[in-house]
Amino acid sequence: MKTRIYFILLVVFFISSCTQETISPDDSLTAPSNLTLQQIDLESIQLNWQDNSSAEEGFRIDRKIGENEWEENYQILSENSTTFIDSELIAIDNYSYRVRAFANGEFSDFTEASIYFFYDDVSYIYPLYSGQISLSPLEPFEYQVALKDSNGNNVQRVYYVWFKFISKPEGTNINNVLYNTTDSIFVQSVDGIASVTLYAGNQTGTAAIKTYTYNSHNEEISMVKSNIIVHASSPEIIDLSISGIDSGENLGNGNWGIEVAAIVTDIQGNPVDYGTAVYFSLQDNPEWASIEVEAYVGNENANGDSIPGVAFTQLIYEGVYTNDTLLIQTDVGTCSETEEFIMPLQFPVLDISASPSNLYWIENNPSYPDSLIATLCVSLQDGQNNPIDNQQILFYCDLGVPIDMGTDNDNNPFTENTGIMPNQHGRIDKEWMFYRYECPPPVGNVPGTITGTLIVSIPGTSIEIEIPIVLIRYPGY
Repeated sequence: MKTRIYFILLVVFFISSCTQETISPDDSLTAPSNLTLQQIDLESIQLNWQDNSSAEEGFRIDRKIGENEWEENYQILSENSTTFIDSELIAIDNYSYRVRAFANGEFSDFTEASIYFFYDDVSYIYPLYSGQISLSPLEPFEYQVALKDSNGNNVQRVYYVWFKFISKPEGTNINNVLYNTTDSIFVQSVDGIASVTLYAGNQTGTAAIKTYTYNSHNEEISMVKSNIIVHASSPEIIDLSISGIDSGENLGNGNWGIEVAAIVTDIQGNPVDYGTAVYFSLQDNPEWASIEVEAYVGNENANGDSIPGVAFTQLIYEGVYTNDTLLIQTDVGTCSETEEFIMPLQFPVLDISASPSNLYWIENNPSYPDSLIATLCVSLQDGQNNPIDNQQILFYCDLGVPIDMGTDNDNNPFTENTGIMPNQHGRIDKEWMFYRYECPPPVGNVPGTITGTLIVSIPGTSIEIEIPIVLIRYPGY
């Protein structure tokens, strides 16, 4: 018996010795040598070294910028590597690198080198147009500046350059994006040139624009252009929008008030004058909806905000007509626009029940079904208890499969629409099939049990509820 145990121990030791990973005496894990560093362009340093190992798995590169701490494991390279390019460098400073080989958790000594990384930094900003700038609705202006180094040459490195108005008439903007004088827009320089387009607004006046960037020491470099003359614009384009889910005003008796915004701009996209009259109407004159007819550009919305070029009014509709469509017409001077909108759901409330919520496999009968069905009753109401029809509902469960009831005509069994079936306003009765094999078999006399979580949600919103479905499999099944 002792001889047999001794023999087994020898076999285990032999197998362990054969499978243990070690570095062969004929191989080596030797420090790389001849590390050289070269700045190859405005953003990159190239490292080259000599591979002196024959058993390495790869090389580890550490990096240090100036007097900062070492960035260990900055780069891991594969075996036999002898070069690496460190790119997208920003700081003008000393860059130090050290390279070592590694294998099986062991590291060689490292080789180390340093280089001073440098490029011509931006020193000042120079406008490419020094005369008076004139803006009108049909004549936007491409405004360009040059980023110069200390020798007066354009810097070739890419910089972020910010532009902001420090004074302007209403609606005057940069790149057709409307900002206050406290906001800015940025672009990237190309070959030392940064460019934006200035557009006239809805009032005549003068403007001044500040341009600034930051050098490698994070110092602001800036300039101001002040002699910009702006001429007003006239209405040409109308865009309509309405508020969405959870944003209406409860007016009682099942009615909701929502905000309609008319965005009125000139042909260049600039907002028109404050006080411009905007008229709203509903086509087909539905009995279940009405709208405030007259509004003015620059009036206040429900939050008390006044936005250049925008007129706000209120649309009132009965909540039971949620998901029905309305045609809203807007008239401003000679401009007219009609758009179709779906009445949004307001403060939705989902409810769900399952019948049965527990499914049992209890009969030891070959003819007993392998699958059982739970019927899910889902109801949807708005915040005033109006039943909501024709709202798509999404179903999901980690067990079983849905049965397509065909209420949404998209052949997707995971979605159904409320209120499609007769006498089921705001409701869906959805069937979900569960299989016996999904439930673990019983252990002895203890039934197998598993719980599936069925999730019901409204697509495009954060509204969802859950209900558990319990599968129980008794002995004999």
